[in-house]
Amino acid sequence: MNVDEYKDEHARTIIHIDIDCFYAQVEILKRPELKNVPLGIQQKNIVVTSNYIAREFGIRKCMLLTEAMQLCPNLVLVNGEDLNDYRTMSYKVTTLLQKYSEIVERLGLDENFVDVTKLVEQKLKNTDRSAGDPNQDVTNIVGSNDSYCQCGCEIRLKIGSLIADEMRRLIHNQLGLTSCAGIAHNKLLAKIVCSTHKPNQQSMLFPDSALELMLSLNNVESIPGIGRATSDILKSLGVRTVQDLQNAELSELHRLFEIDKAKFLQNLSFGIDNSPVKKSGKPLSLGLEDSCKLICAENEVKEKLGDLLKRLLLLVEADGRLPKTIKLTIRKFDKLTNTSRRETKQTNINPQFFTSGCVSQMNPNNIQKILMILMNMFRKLVRVHKPFHITLLGISLVKFNERPSFRNSIAPFLRKDIEVQSIISIENLNSNESSPESRTHSPSSCRESSDPECEPTPKRTKLSIFKRNFLEYDTCESPSKLRVQDLQLTSDSVQKVRCPSSIDESVFRELPLEMQQELWSEYKNSQIDYASCENKPKKIKSTNTILNYFVKQ
Repeated sequence: MNVDEYKDEHARTIIHIDIDCFYAQVEILKRPELKNVPLGIQQKNIVVTSNYIAREFGIRKCMLLTEAMQLCPNLVLVNGEDLNDYRTMSYKVTTLLQKYSEIVERLGLDENFVDVTKLVEQKLKNTDRSAGDPNQDVTNIVGSNDSYCQCGCEIRLKIGSLIADEMRRLIHNQLGLTSCAGIAHNKLLAKIVCSTHKPNQQSMLFPDSALELMLSLNNVESIPGIGRATSDILKSLGVRTVQDLQNAELSELHRLFEIDKAKFLQNLSFGIDNSPVKKSGKPLSLGLEDSCKLICAENEVKEKLGDLLKRLLLLVEADGRLPKTIKLTIRKFDKLTNTSRRETKQTNINPQFFTSGCVSQMNPNNIQKILMILMNMFRKLVRVHKPFHITLLGISLVKFNERPSFRNSIAPFLRKDIEVQSIISIENLNSNESSPESRTHSPSSCRESSDPECEPTPKRTKLSIFKRNFLEYDTCESPSKLRVQDLQLTSDSVQKVRCPSSIDESVFRELPLEMQQELWSEYKNSQIDYASCENKPKKIKSTNTILNYFVKQ
């Protein structure tokens, strides 16, 4: 395959930041006495990661706990199943990197891509290109550097390496974490070169050395972007090494892959990757899973889901969005076949459950409702009246709404305009429109009376609805700052409207407040009409009103 057939852009400067043994460093920050001991982070019966002292004994990622303890009997284990502290620290790292570029792409909890192309261009304007290498003692240059590309990428990457060094210093000074960095002209090479010198170092690759770096990899599975499944398919074609993939005919690859996928894979083998750094937003889902011993009772499932839900609500609080869908994941174990099978089920959930924004202030009834929803889904996945064995339970939240905000909208203007008005002027306005007999009774006295049928005027009703809608969000300004404490607009809006006896109350309560008031008003008027015509046995002719629509058949 001729590499000249591919277009390789050198104009970008990409930095890959990888935090050294991330979980272990977070635990050491919490317990400094663990710094100089072999440390492993345990999740169930697996050591998911370890510090570099433990790695000297042969401890590897995702090693079985029994095997790790045989290699290092003095291994200190810390439970790392709760990811809350790791997530919190991970987002702190990303926030620091965003000071250098708005284009930061998260890759797991411990890795980030940063596109610093714009920052490099800005620094180029103030850099003397004739100066020597400004960071030869800071950065490891990978590959031979006998010749350089003439497009100017050499100086751009050198400036990028200075920025990477500044990033790593900032992360260490503010968060206490050491990290590695890879500097290259694309994401693929930046990630690969980052791993060449560890820990707490940074490495740079010039474009002319890309082929040399790619051929140094052990096999095609070592290329980021090629997983085990793809690797197995390539092996069926006799493609095992990076050089095999470079020399493979595109038509042969096309027999097993779509043409775009075939070209993509061959590009990777040459170190060509023009994919952009994608600015990462908030995660598409928030979830927790816990493996467990065999759970065979429904009450044990409920207890486990309750614990998971409490931890998940902390993530929702930190995230700030309102989830719309909840998903339950279980893993069933079949003792007859000695196999396990994962199953999931999801359903919509009321986002208003989470409007408090704080777990400590969340209505306990809402938590119980969510737990009830989870248990209903569990009963649909598992026949609880028959023996069952569960080895994993997980909860995740997806499809989020942003928390409502009145910024840059007409809502704050309306709220202030309505609420800051004097209640006296509103009362005067109502009294001017009322009959002479009603002028002797103020609206406030009507509100304070015990008569449940005392109805507010339409103007006061609209004001009450405005106040109720605008003040129910946490993002609104405090009413005390607007001097709303002098207003008396709340009692009518919170008063529960009575349900007519002829209407199903469960349906009635689902209607908007204005419609409830309209139905109650029609019902009262009809009762007055019947009372005034009690000597007339003939039934009053019905009219087409909204009340008749909701009357029970």
